[in-house]
Amino acid sequence: MRRYALLCCLLALILTPSIVAAQSPSSITITVRAGLDGEGTYHPSFWFPVEITLANDGPDREVVLEWRATNMQSFRQRYRVDLPGGARKRIVLPIVQPAGGQASLVATADGVELWRERISLRPLSDIIPVLGLLSSDPSVFSSLTAADTQVVPLDATFLPDDPILLMAFDVIAVRELTAELQPEQRDALITWVHQGGTLLVGGGVVGEAAIRTFSDILPVTVGPLRRDVPVDELERISDLNGLRNFVPSLTANAVTVRPEAQAITTDGLISRIDVGSGKVIFAAFDLATLRASPAEAKFWRDVLDLQPRINLAGSLRTGFNDLIQSSLAQSLYAFPSTATLLLLIGTYIVIIGPIQYLVLRSLRRLELAWITTPLLIVIFLGGAFVASYVVRGSQVQVIQLAIVQGATNSPLATTTNLLGVLSPQRQSYDLTFPGDAHISQLADFTMRGTDMNPEYDGTNVTITDLVIDAAALRTLIVEQSTTNTVQLTHNLTWDQTRWQGALINTGPVDLRDAMVVWQNEMQWIGTLVSGAEVNVDLADGQDNFLREVMPSEEVTLFNRQNVLNNIFWYLPSRGMIFPPDVNLPAVPLPAIPGDGVYVLGWSTEVTPVVQIDGSLVTHGETLYIIRLR
Repeated sequence: MRRYALLCCLLALILTPSIVAAQSPSSITITVRAGLDGEGTYHPSFWFPVEITLANDGPDREVVLEWRATNMQSFRQRYRVDLPGGARKRIVLPIVQPAGGQASLVATADGVELWRERISLRPLSDIIPVLGLLSSDPSVFSSLTAADTQVVPLDATFLPDDPILLMAFDVIAVRELTAELQPEQRDALITWVHQGGTLLVGGGVVGEAAIRTFSDILPVTVGPLRRDVPVDELERISDLNGLRNFVPSLTANAVTVRPEAQAITTDGLISRIDVGSGKVIFAAFDLATLRASPAEAKFWRDVLDLQPRINLAGSLRTGFNDLIQSSLAQSLYAFPSTATLLLLIGTYIVIIGPIQYLVLRSLRRLELAWITTPLLIVIFLGGAFVASYVVRGSQVQVIQLAIVQGATNSPLATTTNLLGVLSPQRQSYDLTFPGDAHISQLADFTMRGTDMNPEYDGTNVTITDLVIDAAALRTLIVEQSTTNTVQLTHNLTWDQTRWQGALINTGPVDLRDAMVVWQNEMQWIGTLVSGAEVNVDLADGQDNFLREVMPSEEVTLFNRQNVLNNIFWYLPSRGMIFPPDVNLPAVPLPAIPGDGVYVLGWSTEVTPVVQIDGSLVTHGETLYIIRLR
């Protein structure tokens, strides 16, 4: 009994230091805000920010932050950060998360877990417009919430400085700025507008900071406040008879409409200007003023006039569409012809049969067939393996389909790169991407590919030890904000039956297999080289977009019509890129969404976005989707 007591005391003395060490608080403190609003709200089809603040009161450490999606156990996103003693750092980790899932964020250092927190997430609907609101009063636009618009209150201090992290918003409304925007945040907002967003800026007394921040892109120059401004024009633009019963008059800014802008009301209360593929709308009064009217929701829907967007990456992530593999027009390997295979099989049969028999009989050693037959089989199998290795080669292949979305009057664009990585044999690779790249993968409804865990370090994005089976094509999606290298000018006009005018390629890029498209209507152009001018005569009522065969003028890597079919016709759900529309037919026609006129054209040039084991080995094509008006 005494020995047992002594043994227990000895064990207690041995274990006590480790228990105390395990319970001692970490010198690193971490706080996290996730979602579009910092409160866990996110859109399943788009990226959202996770802001992580770290402080280190101890020795220098290297901390690995890991986002773990609980409904995809093996899919993780990491951020590696050096954290010297006494340092405080703020990082933003871009996250894309499937619908219906939760997540956790884990911090480790030297393989030891320092911190863990479960992240509560609330997904937004995929088919209802999303409005982000910068205002100290989160109840502004509450009438829109009841009218099938999702209003997300935003914090100016949490607003991302990456335009791709703003893509979930259809509209961002700025009633007032409670904190000054950083230059990077403002640039991201303007880039987001160029790429199709709608920025609504309010005036009045509370709008002074917002007007000052966005003065150079507003459709008006803003003057002093006017009092007792009648609301007749606001009633007119939305047929809101009786608005004056709730809002007799307004306090509004005096404005002068810029020449390139459009006055929606004749008294300057509402004006707009097109910026790239998006628009900026200025309301010269406090955006909360109309809250007293029951018709407020209809008024703002008419003013905003939201157009559907082409959300390529989101629809490819959420619905099965093997765009790369199904659209290849060329074999990636030089496979032997049928005649060559038949000759090889015939040679094998002749050698292992008649020739072997005749040779052994002439030697009077037929019993050696027990040795020569397996030997010949091994020789032919070895030859077939060597031949297949030669055909496949020893270098990994990367094919890239870049889809660039831009506008004629914008230097900015969004590029969705689809990368197909093909390995000649089962092997693991290290992939390196630019630091502004956002990497995800195609949906294929299997667990294949869930070992793709991108790691961010503030400079590059890497995927290490990505295993690819022999002759297997792994497809990744890489999203970036880029420069629009295609520059077009036009003078198109609409006469109620057709679009007419001239189109000029003023940029350096030659467009191949080009066409002008408006909704279901298409005019084939063919080659539009740099400096060339063509006449456009696009009539309504043809319904010929993707219904007429488009003649390709060259041998191409991709079947270009098949690519367009996948984007604009064969999508598993129109709701993935089109907002709900009760007028859609049961079997919809292929169409460019919205009211815009677009040029679609191809280039055989592509900008590589990935290095594999330190080498650039990409070839591919680029599809440009450029909005004219």
